[in-house]
Amino acid sequence: MDYFYDGQIRRYVTQFMRVFIGFKYQAGDGEQLSVPVMYGDMSRQVANIIRENSENKMMNVPRIACYIGSLELATDRLSDPSFVSKVHIRERRYTDAGGTRDYQNTQGGNYTVERLMPTPFKLTMKADIWTSNTDQKLQLMEQILVLFNPSLELQTTDNYIDWTSLSSLYLTNTSFSSRTIPAGAESEIDIASLDFELPIWITPPAKVKKLGIVQNIIANVFGESGELLGLEDLVYNGKLGSFFSTDGNRYRVLLFKSNTGNLTDNIYDLTLVNPTAAVLSAGLAQKDYSNGEPVEWDAILEVQGGYQPGSDVWFKKPEGGEIIGTFVVNAIDRSILTITLDPDTFPANTNIVGVVETRGTIDAIIDPYKYNPLEVYGTHANIPLGMRFLMLDDINNSENVGGFINYPSNPADSTSTPYRGPQAWRSPSNDDSSWVNQDGTDPVISANSIVEWTGQEWAMIFEPVVADADTIIQNIRTGVKYRWTGTQWLKAFEGEYGPGDWNFKLI
Repeated sequence: MDYFYDGQIRRYVTQFMRVFIGFKYQAGDGEQLSVPVMYGDMSRQVANIIRENSENKMMNVPRIACYIGSLELATDRLSDPSFVSKVHIRERRYTDAGGTRDYQNTQGGNYTVERLMPTPFKLTMKADIWTSNTDQKLQLMEQILVLFNPSLELQTTDNYIDWTSLSSLYLTNTSFSSRTIPAGAESEIDIASLDFELPIWITPPAKVKKLGIVQNIIANVFGESGELLGLEDLVYNGKLGSFFSTDGNRYRVLLFKSNTGNLTDNIYDLTLVNPTAAVLSAGLAQKDYSNGEPVEWDAILEVQGGYQPGSDVWFKKPEGGEIIGTFVVNAIDRSILTITLDPDTFPANTNIVGVVETRGTIDAIIDPYKYNPLEVYGTHANIPLGMRFLMLDDINNSENVGGFINYPSNPADSTSTPYRGPQAWRSPSNDDSSWVNQDGTDPVISANSIVEWTGQEWAMIFEPVVADADTIIQNIRTGVKYRWTGTQWLKAFEGEYGPGDWNFKLI
């Protein structure tokens, strides 16, 4: 073990001596005089200095001398030596100007203190009352003895996380006089001795750690191939490889669009996937959440340093970089964090090369069996050029293409079979399919594809069977982004985030 010394026994002795400071006695002329207190375990050299190196000089009395009688291990108070108590500390932020601390109304340092189990001891102290006559002794003892009924509490430090700072002082024995009878010709100083016991603790040093919260991101000055990056490359550019990443909170969360009634805002809700895992990870008392009640974010944030206005939250994007936003605890449901995300950090749209233009957006997501563009726009000529739809179902996707398609009987189309295209896309006269091209042929469109109106036909500009995974599009009607996984469309960043894929950045 490395060297350490904290003066723990010394503090107990000092507090013991302070018990006897301030006592007075009344002299024969009525004047009240204070009695000095000294540490009585003097060496011969120190005693000689006090007596000014003279055998003819007597020490002044009355006085009180305090010293250690014994120090013994208290086996009856021994506990588990492997026990570690953890305390989470949040300081107030302060400025130190000219040696004067100015405390502010914001949060400062965050720490975790691991207190190791201390060792119990029984400290025996002695207090000798030196007097020149019996009246002095009686005055002092009467003032002292009344305090111990049955004990006096001592406090060695004012540090509230020091669990060894409190002790009790017990009077165990008194010896009224050190003189013997019959008295000799020499009148020696009369000494009354008081014996005391203190149950004390001697503790090893505590471990002080900063809380594991992401406070900043350190940029790597080297690229992936070892080249030194320029200043413009060190600025946040969405590349995860340019940053050292650390694991976030060790529990999973769900991020979904908040039901605010406004589909185009950037307000999202963050909830816990497994509240029990969050309680264990944050170090909360499990008994407080054993009745199945939702875990409030206030308790988790308190452990991790406490919420401050302007604190950030980040989520890792699959393609690299982070989505960043600010958060508050929902005022109605404290188990929900309301997050305002920065749209500039959203995943970028993938430019889809269309017949008319290149852009990474669609106008809507539609079911071709329920939505008919001709019922909305009247004729093909009125359909906006370049309109794009993400299709949820197949159209004419069979081995027979071009012309009439023999589909199974459809309750919505019980009057005529075969028919051209799905019933929902026909015109009211059933003479023109909404999906029929101007040249009279029927388009073949797959589910999950993206189609664009060229003015003459519906062109499939995104084909699922040949499309690259991680294609990102945005529905301009709702503002929601979607990602193609290779087999299905999912929301681009909404959903579940595991440990290391998200974290708080508390200020």
